[in-house]
Amino acid sequence: MEKERLTEVNYLRAIACLAVIFVHITADLIFLETAGPLTKLGLSFLNRSLKFTTPTFIFISGLILYYNYHDRRIDYRRYWKRRFKVIIIPYILWTCVYYLYFINRGYYSFSWSFFLEKLLLADMVYHLYFILTILQFYLLFGVFRYLFNKYNANVLLVMFLTVNLLFIRYGYFKYSDRFFMQYLFAFALGCYFGKYYRDIKEKINNYKLPIILGYLGLCLLYTYEFYNLHILQNYIIDGFFVNLTWVTFSMMAIVFYYYVVVNLKGSNLNFIKIILQKISDSSYYIYLGHPLMLFITREILNRFYLPSTTLNFVLTAILVLGTILPFSIIYKAKKDYIFGYLKTLVS
Repeated sequence: MEKERLTEVNYLRAIACLAVIFVHITADLIFLETAGPLTKLGLSFLNRSLKFTTPTFIFISGLILYYNYHDRRIDYRRYWKRRFKVIIIPYILWTCVYYLYFINRGYYSFSWSFFLEKLLLADMVYHLYFILTILQFYLLFGVFRYLFNKYNANVLLVMFLTVNLLFIRYGYFKYSDRFFMQYLFAFALGCYFGKYYRDIKEKINNYKLPIILGYLGLCLLYTYEFYNLHILQNYIIDGFFVNLTWVTFSMMAIVFYYYVVVNLKGSNLNFIKIILQKISDSSYYIYLGHPLMLFITREILNRFYLPSTTLNFVLTAILVLGTILPFSIIYKAKKDYIFGYLKTLVS
């Protein structure tokens, strides 16, 4: 039987891609002096309610990999050749772009050892850690596939969650945010969804109310914790409890937005679906490039006095989204033509 196309997963990827942009846009605005209490609260809610992005991208990878490879042999030569071309090379190029940008702005001076350290640790810009993380899961996928094919998936899910929480509680180190153990459960949940894809898709609407209420409730809890810790600087909340909230919130957000995209797939909102599909197709380029547009936008807006944080947010969103989205979509559509033309110039 031919496998069903996972169109709704593309929509989920697009939503996560847009969410990560808004998380990064709001991160600095929350702490501006021009932001009043209500603005800080609103931006905090927006920031926290969209802070599901990294686990969601990892979940998507687990789902797609298991769905596509659970019953067939993996040609690891082709498997890694494709990922080197599609993931690693753009990552290296964008690391170079950011390094040159920082050198130009006087933040760094050129050093091969410094560059290689930042490249290997995915530490040149705050968002690049994800690439190092997802490469670890690509490397370990064979282990996950073996386990989910051989053993009870429900038991495995509980075990992975337990190990994940133990790592968060006791395994912290400087670069733990890019170590696969930090997101172990998200990838396992993706494999679980890939294994029971049709059953979950058919039954998810039966749990509409608890999914919606669970997501909204956890958004409020996560915002409350963030506002107390970072705005009010009230440190009575235990750090592990905050991390536990983040894990719970992220998993509920994945289920919530999966519910949304499953229903979107069956709707007649064709224009929205087309836009989300284009964003999904270009999502990696959007992800890699959006901080650069955010840096440039900040430079432009800082030349003016903006008395309103809300106005700052609106202008930043328009400038960042209005550049990185069309640029990435057009580049994705014309990439083969561009490289084909360059090859003719050097041949």
